[in-house]
Amino acid sequence: MSPPPPASTGLSLKTCVALLGVAMAARLALVLGTDVYFDTAYYWQWSRQLDWGYFDHPPLVAWHIALLGIEGTAMLCGVGTVAAVWRLARDVHGDAAIAWRAAALWSVVPAGAVAGVWPTPDSPLLLFWTLALWSLWRERWVLAGLAGGCALLSKYPAVLLGVAFLITTVRARRMPWGAWRTATLAGAFFAPVVFWNAGHDWVGFAFQLNHGLGRDWRSSWSTFGEFLAGQLAFGGPVLFPLALVYGVRGPREHFLLRMAACVPLLFFGYASLRTRGEANWPSAAYLAACVGVAGMRPVWQRAAAFSGLAVVLVVGSHLLFPVLHFRRDRALWRTHGWSALRELATPQRLFPELTPDNVAAVYAPNYQLASQVAYYARRLTKTGAPARFSQYDLWAAPDVTPGQDVLWVSEGGAQPPEELASRFTTVQGPVEFFGDFRGRRLHTFQVWRLRARKP
Repeated sequence: MSPPPPASTGLSLKTCVALLGVAMAARLALVLGTDVYFDTAYYWQWSRQLDWGYFDHPPLVAWHIALLGIEGTAMLCGVGTVAAVWRLARDVHGDAAIAWRAAALWSVVPAGAVAGVWPTPDSPLLLFWTLALWSLWRERWVLAGLAGGCALLSKYPAVLLGVAFLITTVRARRMPWGAWRTATLAGAFFAPVVFWNAGHDWVGFAFQLNHGLGRDWRSSWSTFGEFLAGQLAFGGPVLFPLALVYGVRGPREHFLLRMAACVPLLFFGYASLRTRGEANWPSAAYLAACVGVAGMRPVWQRAAAFSGLAVVLVVGSHLLFPVLHFRRDRALWRTHGWSALRELATPQRLFPELTPDNVAAVYAPNYQLASQVAYYARRLTKTGAPARFSQYDLWAAPDVTPGQDVLWVSEGGAQPPEELASRFTTVQGPVEFFGDFRGRRLHTFQVWRLRARKP
């Protein structure tokens, strides 16, 4: 790779500011123009019952939502990560112009845009990963421990940054004494999560190991192909290959950053040979990649920036003003139509003879739908006969006294399971209502009334 270009070449400051402005406007439009994502509603449910751990992530996203709300968490983590990337690039390259390019590049990475609109564990992870990487680069060991501990409290793959740092020390044949302080602090932050798992049969750790590395899908090469396609979409069609180039051929003095880009991509690429993964898993790799690409030739900077922006704008415009029609539009299904669940806040509109105060809880077949009902209808929810284990299985069942009713809501017609229905005198329904967006029917919800809990 050729040496970094002079500060006067590459994306201009005016272009960087324009990219940052467009990216921020796109994020605000998506925050205001879409419904709460169902995973975000799930983490919102966590925030109402704060703990040191949850199935299947550490607790920091729940703490953020409890403190800042959903929109506040997304925007603060998103803006904070852009600022942290600027600071990291400024210290790595010693040039403010390159720092602006790195910040602009990160602002249009699709994975970063998603984390800045719908808060998930990735939202705080990306922020604290960047802060920890900057602290390690500057050898500020206490700050690295604090930021690394917060990263571990965000999402388990934060440990991969520690792996990248260890590889760097092996190559340098030097382990700084201050790094032991970093490890001690980060471990102290993470210890409560370990204790929580120990008290719950290690459910969080076991699930993540099986989910991330278990062999349970069609074939190795098909899932690896999905991984590559996911990275071209979430990392960007140009930034993803450039991240690999930077990791292999970047400047020798950038070895820590190169490993911070390579380790997540290599680890989750390997994992994709064993099981079906999710495209967002290696998102942290693109933080260091943006810092590296900001020092590459101008043509690559422009290609990475504008291709990422194109993905963000094309997908964003489809979510806000859909023109194309797809047989199964999963993007629209995920981001619109859930607000129709407010109907369950006034269930007498569905069952006229029902007294709203007599509804003790709403049951649903999965944690996503149960969480959306809880968010939009503000009702106590629980899963029944779930498709997979979730945090709902660790929470106590609703207290339904004899004579009280519950509702069962599903999408796709799943009827109340016999184990639940047998506790009530009669079952009434279903009644249907719909979740639409701009004339498109995205959701068809069915509601059953389970009448009069038996003594």
